[in-house]
Amino acid sequence: MKYFCLTESLDTKIIGKYVQAEKAEYHCSVWDEPRFIEHTQFEKIHFEPIIANAILYPKAKITDLISVVSMGFTLKLLISGKLKSILENYRKTGLQFFKSDIIHKGNFISDYWILNAYEIDMQFIDYKRSEIVSRKRKSEGGTFLVTEDINTFEEFNRKQNEIKDSDPGSMFIKKIHLIENIDQDFFILLHVEGAVKYVVSEKLKNEIEEAGCTGIEFQPSELSYDEWLAQEGPREKIYGKI
Repeated sequence: MKYFCLTESLDTKIIGKYVQAEKAEYHCSVWDEPRFIEHTQFEKIHFEPIIANAILYPKAKITDLISVVSMGFTLKLLISGKLKSILENYRKTGLQFFKSDIIHKGNFISDYWILNAYEIDMQFIDYKRSEIVSRKRKSEGGTFLVTEDINTFEEFNRKQNEIKDSDPGSMFIKKIHLIENIDQDFFILLHVEGAVKYVVSEKLKNEIEEAGCTGIEFQPSELSYDEWLAQEGPREKIYGKI
């Protein structure tokens, strides 16, 4: 089965403006309040978190996936109730949704949710066939990428643990190859290009599209960002020029 990374639309005809959210409305001290949702990443939340409300640009359009880069939404998805219902039908564990109304032209729009994912399925990666790199520092300044020879999940974890204290995040999977016979239609990968990937099966992709969900693009999971966004490349052929 084919798999796709669920990404935010770059088509301004659909979203109005990229990114859609201009800023966010906060309800606590974002740096000092431990219950602020920004401070929990990919772990189950056992309390009622304090969320933020995304404030959209006036020219932004309301879609089922909202692009936002403000604190409170880092590495998380902000989605409509319609998209939430579809994802919930395809995955029963490892997901939490917290209500987070969006604000557009001074109006609160309800039935929007922040997704907190806390089960990560790194075992679905074929490490031997994937392209794994680490970022090294040059003595004169700057960095460069070095390809790592890693063949298993255990080797990847061991290497990550070796470098996480000295240079966290410096090793990541640039190009992903997935194993055969995956038993999930929706799963999350970390330590990848872009930090996180929300991956859907072709079956789930088709259902999301048939439901008319907007603000979403589906990047084939095996492509790197550069390959996907290349001029006259796969994305442009499917969704048009940026």
